[in-house]
Order: sequence, then structure tokens, then C-alpha cells
Amino acid sequence: MSAYYEQNYRSFLPVDRQAAILDIGCGRGDFVRYLHSLGYRNITAVDMDEDVIATLQGFEGVTARRQEITDQLPAQLSGPWDLIVIRQMIYYLDRRQAPVFVRSLAGSLNADGRVIVEIFNGALLSSRFTELKDPAILTAYTELGLRRLLEWNGLSVERLVGAQSGGSWLYRLLQWLEFRIYRLLLMLERGRDDELPSIGRKSIIAVARRG
Repeated sequence: MSAYYEQNYRSFLPVDRQAAILDIGCGRGDFVRYLHSLGYRNITAVDMDEDVIATLQGFEGVTARRQEITDQLPAQLSGPWDLIVIRQMIYYLDRRQAPVFVRSLAGSLNADGRVIVEIFNGALLSSRFTELKDPAILTAYTELGLRRLLEWNGLSVERLVGAQSGGSWLYRLLQWLEFRIYRLLLMLERGRDDELPSIGRKSIIAVARRG
């Protein structure tokens, strides 16, 4: 996973290795370990899974805590933060909770702080499969849906991109062709409009600051 983070996250990380970083829904802790390997020593990791949190205990400069992830969670933690990361988590909040959660994120940032949100791409045909295999998913987002969620609730999106995930040139070419054909089919159904997806990657990453 380090190569994935190098490619998609490294350029958005704070220069200061003592910057206050919050990872909400840290999962297996891969990103926390990546940050730690780079020398960051002021990391707070939150997850609902006690077993996950246990694996992060003992890392110097890492505070790992088990906590329910609610729409008010960012405000309940001792910020402000220079970076807040929410990877593959925000879609577990429903449509009423998510705006409250984002406003809480915005209010928990330092003046120059950033939020990084990663989600699966809800515009793709495969997104339905992602939803069906995980009954806890409540809301899928397209790139435009994610931008609106963030910008309507106190954040300003700096960057919105498809996550680079490697693969052979042939795989990337086939992926590109599939998405182009899919867009053409959408155009036949909807016509040309600004709502059509432009990101064909499996995951979307948004980088935002306080608006």
C-alpha cells in the first residue's frame, strides 16, 4: 500500500513532521503506518474496531482510540488539525449525517489545514456491486456529488481526481476504453450535460480546505 499512498497522498501531506494529523476510520492502519514511516509523530487514529486499534498501540507519536464514528466526531476530538484523512468511510453516513459530519470537519481544521476524502466512484457500473457486497454502505457519491457535499458544507475543493492504482499499460488502456464507451452510452441517454462523470478510476480523491 505504500506505493499507493506515495502516488496519491504524498504531495498533500504537511511538511512539518509534528503536524497534527487525524485519520478517521483508519481501518487496518495502513495509512497510519505509512505516515509513521515518513517520520510523522503527531497522529491520531480513530476506528470502531478494537482489534484494529490494538495493532496501532505502541507506535511512537500515534494515539489510537476506539470510538463510534458519528456525524459530530471531528468536533469531539481535540483538534485543531493540520490534516484530516477520511478514506473509504464517508459513505457509511446517511444523507442527513454526512453534511453535519463535513461541517464538523471544516470547523476542526487549522487555518491552513487540509481534508483528504477518498471514496469508491459511485458513477461506475461496478459501484452497484460495491454497494451490494457491503450492506453498511448508505450513500454512494459521484465526483460531482462529493464536490457538492464538501463545498456546500464549509470546505473548498482544491483537487478532485481519480486515484492512481497501477496496473499494466494494457489494463489501463482497457479501463480507459470501457469508461469512454460508458460515457457515450450516458450521452445517448441523457444528452451532453455537466453532470456526466469525467473520472473513470475506481476511487476518487478530494483534497479540500476550509471555505
